[in-house]
Amino acid sequence: QRDATFTGVELSAQWDAFEFGRGVIGIEGQYDYVNAKFSGGGYVPRIPPQRLGAGIYYRDANWLARIFALHAFDQDKVASDDVKDTPTDGYTLLNADLSYTFALQPESGRISPQMTIGLRGENLLDEDIRNHVSFKKDEVLQPGRTVRLYGVVRFN
Repeated sequence: QRDATFTGVELSAQWDAFEFGRGVIGIEGQYDYVNAKFSGGGYVPRIPPQRLGAGIYYRDANWLARIFALHAFDQDKVASDDVKDTPTDGYTLLNADLSYTFALQPESGRISPQMTIGLRGENLLDEDIRNHVSFKKDEVLQPGRTVRLYGVVRFN
Protein backbone atom coordinates (compact mmCIF):
# COMPACT_ATOMS: atom_id res chain seq x y z
CA GLN A 1 0.00 0.00 0.00
CA ARG A 2 1.14 3.49 -0.85
CA ASP A 3 -0.20 7.00 -0.59
CA ALA A 4 -2.35 7.95 -3.55
CA THR A 5 -4.55 10.82 -4.63
CA PHE A 6 -7.93 10.08 -6.16
CA THR A 7 -9.87 12.77 -8.00
CA GLY A 8 -13.04 12.33 -9.95
CA VAL A 9 -16.58 13.28 -10.70
CA GLU A 10 -19.86 11.45 -11.11
CA LEU A 11 -22.88 13.23 -12.59
CA SER A 12 -26.29 12.01 -13.64
CA ALA A 13 -29.42 13.87 -14.63
CA GLN A 14 -32.91 13.08 -15.83
CA TRP A 15 -35.32 15.65 -17.22
CA ASP A 16 -38.97 15.19 -18.16
CA ALA A 17 -38.82 17.37 -21.29
CA PHE A 18 -42.49 17.50 -22.28
CA GLU A 19 -45.84 15.81 -21.92
CA PHE A 20 -46.81 13.35 -24.63
CA GLY A 21 -50.14 11.54 -24.62
CA ARG A 22 -50.79 10.32 -21.07
CA GLY A 23 -47.12 10.48 -20.08
CA VAL A 24 -43.84 12.32 -20.52
CA ILE A 25 -40.87 12.12 -22.81
CA GLY A 26 -37.59 12.82 -21.16
CA ILE A 27 -33.85 12.73 -21.62
CA GLU A 28 -31.16 11.48 -19.29
CA GLY A 29 -27.43 11.51 -19.12
CA GLN A 30 -24.47 10.49 -17.04
CA TYR A 31 -20.75 11.12 -16.83
CA ASP A 32 -18.11 9.63 -14.56
CA TYR A 33 -14.35 9.94 -14.36
CA VAL A 34 -11.66 8.90 -11.88
CA ASN A 35 -7.96 9.75 -11.90
CA ALA A 36 -5.78 8.00 -9.34
CA LYS A 37 -2.03 8.50 -8.99
CA PHE A 38 0.47 7.33 -6.42
CA SER A 39 2.27 10.09 -4.51
CA GLY A 40 5.65 8.98 -5.89
CA GLY A 41 4.34 8.81 -9.46
CA GLY A 42 2.52 6.23 -11.54
CA TYR A 43 -1.13 5.28 -11.83
CA VAL A 44 -3.12 3.19 -9.37
CA PRO A 45 -4.10 -0.13 -11.02
CA ARG A 46 -7.57 -1.07 -12.25
CA ILE A 47 -9.20 2.37 -12.27
CA PRO A 48 -12.38 2.43 -14.38
CA PRO A 49 -12.39 4.34 -17.66
CA GLN A 50 -14.07 7.68 -18.26
CA ARG A 51 -17.71 7.11 -19.31
CA LEU A 52 -20.35 9.27 -20.96
CA GLY A 53 -23.96 8.24 -21.55
CA ALA A 54 -27.25 9.60 -22.82
CA GLY A 55 -30.74 8.31 -23.41
CA ILE A 56 -34.37 9.09 -24.07
CA TYR A 57 -37.45 7.65 -22.42
CA TYR A 58 -41.25 7.67 -22.40
CA ARG A 59 -43.05 7.05 -19.11
CA ASP A 60 -46.70 7.03 -18.05
CA ALA A 61 -48.71 5.28 -15.34
CA ASN A 62 -48.32 1.91 -17.06
CA TRP A 63 -45.67 2.06 -19.77
CA LEU A 64 -41.92 2.67 -19.72
CA ALA A 65 -39.88 2.75 -22.93
CA ARG A 66 -36.21 3.64 -22.68
CA ILE A 67 -33.10 3.56 -24.82
CA PHE A 68 -29.69 4.44 -23.38
CA ALA A 69 -26.17 4.50 -24.84
CA LEU A 70 -23.08 4.50 -22.64
CA HIS A 71 -19.62 5.05 -24.09
CA ALA A 72 -16.57 3.98 -22.10
CA PHE A 73 -13.38 5.54 -23.41
CA ASP A 74 -10.09 3.68 -23.82
CA GLN A 75 -8.34 3.24 -20.48
CA ASP A 76 -4.62 3.61 -21.10
CA LYS A 77 -3.67 5.17 -17.76
CA VAL A 78 -2.39 1.93 -16.30
CA ALA A 79 -0.07 0.95 -13.48
CA SER A 80 3.47 -0.29 -13.98
CA ASP A 81 4.18 -3.73 -15.45
CA ASP A 82 4.76 -5.34 -12.03
CA VAL A 83 1.00 -5.44 -11.30
CA LYS A 84 -0.09 -6.67 -14.76
CA ASP A 85 -2.42 -3.74 -15.43
CA THR A 86 -2.91 -3.48 -19.19
CA PRO A 87 -4.76 -0.94 -21.36
CA THR A 88 -8.39 -1.65 -22.20
CA ASP A 89 -10.21 -0.65 -25.38
CA GLY A 90 -13.29 1.53 -25.11
CA TYR A 91 -16.76 0.42 -26.10
CA THR A 92 -20.29 1.68 -26.61
CA LEU A 93 -23.05 -0.10 -24.74
CA LEU A 94 -26.59 0.27 -26.12
CA ASN A 95 -29.49 -0.90 -23.93
CA ALA A 96 -33.27 -0.68 -24.44
CA ASP A 97 -36.23 -1.50 -22.24
CA LEU A 98 -39.98 -1.71 -22.81
CA SER A 99 -42.26 -2.58 -19.90
CA TYR A 100 -45.89 -2.49 -18.85
CA THR A 101 -47.05 -2.33 -15.21
CA PHE A 102 -50.57 -3.19 -14.04
CA ALA A 103 -52.46 -4.06 -10.85
CA LEU A 104 -53.00 -7.78 -10.30
CA GLN A 105 -56.18 -7.13 -8.37
CA PRO A 106 -58.16 -4.04 -7.46
CA GLU A 107 -56.70 -2.21 -4.48
CA SER A 108 -58.13 -3.82 -1.36
CA GLY A 109 -56.88 -3.38 2.14
CA ARG A 110 -53.18 -2.79 2.68
CA ILE A 111 -51.68 -4.97 -0.03
CA SER A 112 -52.02 -3.99 -3.70
CA PRO A 113 -49.83 -6.26 -5.83
CA GLN A 114 -48.56 -4.96 -9.15
CA MET A 115 -46.97 -6.86 -12.00
CA THR A 116 -44.47 -5.55 -14.52
CA ILE A 117 -43.87 -7.44 -17.74
CA GLY A 118 -41.05 -6.26 -19.93
CA LEU A 119 -38.58 -6.87 -22.70
CA ARG A 120 -34.98 -5.73 -22.16
CA GLY A 121 -32.14 -5.68 -24.66
CA GLU A 122 -28.57 -5.24 -23.43
CA ASN A 123 -25.39 -4.68 -25.44
CA LEU A 124 -27.54 -4.46 -28.56
CA LEU A 125 -24.49 -3.52 -30.68
CA ASP A 126 -22.86 -6.81 -29.59
CA GLU A 127 -19.63 -5.03 -28.62
CA ASP A 128 -16.64 -6.85 -27.17
CA ILE A 129 -16.66 -5.38 -23.68
CA ARG A 130 -13.89 -5.90 -21.17
CA ASN A 131 -14.28 -4.68 -17.59
CA HIS A 132 -11.03 -2.80 -16.90
CA VAL A 133 -11.29 -3.26 -13.12
CA SER A 134 -11.48 -7.08 -13.37
CA PHE A 135 -8.43 -9.27 -12.78
CA LYS A 136 -9.78 -11.58 -15.55
CA LYS A 137 -10.57 -8.88 -18.14
CA ASP A 138 -8.06 -10.20 -20.69
CA GLU A 139 -9.61 -13.68 -20.53
CA VAL A 140 -13.32 -13.02 -20.00
CA LEU A 141 -15.59 -10.79 -22.09
CA GLN A 142 -18.76 -9.26 -20.65
CA PRO A 143 -21.97 -10.77 -22.09
CA GLY A 144 -22.71 -10.06 -25.74
CA ARG A 145 -26.10 -9.09 -27.15
CA THR A 146 -28.80 -10.22 -24.73
CA VAL A 147 -32.57 -9.98 -25.03
CA ARG A 148 -34.76 -11.12 -22.17
CA LEU A 149 -38.43 -11.22 -21.31
CA TYR A 150 -39.05 -10.62 -17.62
CA GLY A 151 -41.79 -10.31 -15.05
CA VAL A 152 -41.74 -8.73 -11.60
CA VAL A 153 -44.42 -8.81 -8.91
CA ARG A 154 -44.39 -6.09 -6.25
CA PHE A 155 -46.43 -5.96 -3.06
CA ASN A 156 -46.93 -2.35 -1.97
